[in-house]
Amino acid sequence: MRRIGAGLALLAVIAVVVVIVARPGSSPAKRDAGGKDTTSNATTVRRRDLVQTDTESGTLSYAGSHTVYNRLSGTLTWLPSVGQAIKPGEALFKVDGKPVTLMNGTTPAYRDLNSSDSSGQDIEQLNRNLVALGFNPDGIVIDDRWQAATTAGVEAFQASRSETETGSLPLGRVVFLPGDQLVSTVDASLGSTGGGSGQGNPSSPTNAVDQTSGARAEFVSLKQPVPGKHRSGQAPGAAQNSHKHAGKSRMKSLEALIALLQAEVAELKAAKPPPSGSPSPGASNGAQPPASNSAQPPASKSTQPPSSNSGNPSSGSGDASATAVLETTSTRQVVTVSLDPSKQSEAKVGERVTVEMPAGNTVDGRVSAVSSVAQTSSNSDNGNGSGNSGPNNNPSSTIPVTISLSRRHAVGSLDQAAVSVNFAQARANHVLSVPVTALVAIAGGQYAVQAAAAPHQLIPVTTGLFAAGYVQISGRAIHPGLQVTDSQG
Repeated sequence: MRRIGAGLALLAVIAVVVVIVARPGSSPAKRDAGGKDTTSNATTVRRRDLVQTDTESGTLSYAGSHTVYNRLSGTLTWLPSVGQAIKPGEALFKVDGKPVTLMNGTTPAYRDLNSSDSSGQDIEQLNRNLVALGFNPDGIVIDDRWQAATTAGVEAFQASRSETETGSLPLGRVVFLPGDQLVSTVDASLGSTGGGSGQGNPSSPTNAVDQTSGARAEFVSLKQPVPGKHRSGQAPGAAQNSHKHAGKSRMKSLEALIALLQAEVAELKAAKPPPSGSPSPGASNGAQPPASNSAQPPASKSTQPPSSNSGNPSSGSGDASATAVLETTSTRQVVTVSLDPSKQSEAKVGERVTVEMPAGNTVDGRVSAVSSVAQTSSNSDNGNGSGNSGPNNNPSSTIPVTISLSRRHAVGSLDQAAVSVNFAQARANHVLSVPVTALVAIAGGQYAVQAAAAPHQLIPVTTGLFAAGYVQISGRAIHPGLQVTDSQG
């Protein structure tokens, strides 16, 4: 028993010594996916999807841009703030304390909405919104016809806003825009009046009257003395002769004035001013035109009455014009890229891309639109920003591409931020590959991989697609799970 105990003690000491000697010089072993032992500087041949990309600069922004008009007369009593999100059923702004409500739709409102309307897309949008917002007491059928249930729905909508339940909506009480809207600009101010009747508008009816009165004053200044009146002490016969001469003189003056007006009308029709320094029409007749009839005819002589719409969309009823109140966008963010026409094949609608955000994270996206028309811009090398054409300004064309981001990614509230977009140039799906650092250059410009297991033989390979730090390889001895050395571990 003593001998056996001494022998066990000796074995324990030897085991400790072996562990101490072996540990400093050994490489820790690890197991790959197949359960085989390999060293730390080895990698495994695996099947991967490889995508070779082209990186382009893009801009992150919000999709869609809309101008919101006020078509109601009254005073603006509430406006949203820039950056505020507004959903269908909520107020865009208020006129005289009553809300102008956002409704979901792509066709702008263009008429009063009531039971006498013919069928149309605007009525279908109204029916759809009344149902979606819960104003549907009588069961609206969603189509483009006005129904009795539509009237009941409008009355319920008006009751929720403490308005008179008329069952009809005047033009401007609701605004149709696609989906949720984000306020980007507020163009109006509280207290201003709608309907395009603000003071100081050069095309307002008040100014139109002033212009007309100015034109009348011009003609009054050309009146001649009234016939039949003679100076004191003048004989009646002499007065008659004086009247005859005055009549002839008046006729000549009127003829000269008519010729002058005809010349000015001809110039206005030709849309060009008379040449500088040219004699005034009628000068050959000896008549001197009034000073107010200079080479440039006064604006008050326009034959077209001033328009009260001032270029804004018509209200439909003709009683008021539309006034821009807000600028909005959708709440959906997109990326726009100006792509070189030579790379147009990279951008196909539905193609997947990745977008590198300013924070360094990467999000998925898809190409949603590719313009069929190239945009041309001038690239100046002089650096002064003048943009004038010159020998150093070379026009360049680009293809606008729009990219929709995956909804599962949170990209924050960034707007007009610079991003990088990776377009796929080439793909190789489910191919054998290794990290590029596993390749070993051999004679003849060829490549090989080195087996991780002894005797570490070189295995020639044929390379394919290089992408994202990996390379496609093939060869008779290459198979999934093969352990090869990797210079980067």
